[in-house]
Amino acid sequence: MRVTDSYRIRTVIENLNASRERMNILQEQLASAKRINRPSDDPSGATIAMRLRTALEGNIQYDKNIEDALGFLSATENTLNDVYEIILSVKDIALEGANDATTDREDLAVQLDLILRNLLEISNTKYRGKYIFGGTKTLSMPFTLDENVINRDLEMQLVTYRGDSKTFKRQINEHTALDLNVPGSKVFDMSAEGRVNMFQEIYELRNNFKNSPMKIDRTKMDQSLDNLDEALDQLLDAFVSVGTRKQMLFFNKDRFELQNITLKERLSHIEDTDFGSAFIQFKAEENALNAALSAGARVISLSLLDFLRI
Repeated sequence: MRVTDSYRIRTVIENLNASRERMNILQEQLASAKRINRPSDDPSGATIAMRLRTALEGNIQYDKNIEDALGFLSATENTLNDVYEIILSVKDIALEGANDATTDREDLAVQLDLILRNLLEISNTKYRGKYIFGGTKTLSMPFTLDENVINRDLEMQLVTYRGDSKTFKRQINEHTALDLNVPGSKVFDMSAEGRVNMFQEIYELRNNFKNSPMKIDRTKMDQSLDNLDEALDQLLDAFVSVGTRKQMLFFNKDRFELQNITLKERLSHIEDTDFGSAFIQFKAEENALNAALSAGARVISLSLLDFLRI
């Protein structure tokens, strides 16, 4: 078989281009710190990396949901704690007013009036612009006070709940959507379930002191004390509900943090450049290219015709 000059030249050029291509790939891996820069670099590895990255992105979204849920539940927990302190102070006032030696029940009634308005303000607490205790009606004030009732000491419902009893959820993992809120009807007014309307209890206690400053109605007083204990139990139930949800959130947050570490390690093992190996390969290809250039210069030698063209 006769080997022509054109064949030899073409072979040398192809070999040099192949060597340069390998060097370019290694140079890109070193510059980008990634072994896989496009699917064609390693189709199987690229597929696995895509799956790992999808799992990481999903965990990141779940983590955002968890952080949002923790913020909302922490705000709810802090508000419930404030309410608990208020009901304890109301009970202290009730016990003081129940004492036969007490002569300043009108002053106690004034204190209860201020506490009642403070409780109303707390019941309308917002978190990031949304009402905590409105159920799913987060953009409208859940509790409103009837000033006409309190100004005239009428025996009517003082505070109206305008929220609902529904809950909204956050997806905290692939299988679980957690109830985020505690509707105000489950905290401040459970009279429909045979329990206590906190606003009404404070209002009636205030009226008892205001209307009977010298001689307290003992039957009403005993009932108020029992109802205040029931109100504290309602708050404890809400605390347990919120605390249980926060524990679940912390558990999932820790789980995702461990998962993310494992996923990132696997992704790094598949995608990242092994700098030691890549640099050694790069130097070997560089030496091979220099050798190929030297050999090519001898193979593609100048002919007599080339000299005649000069």
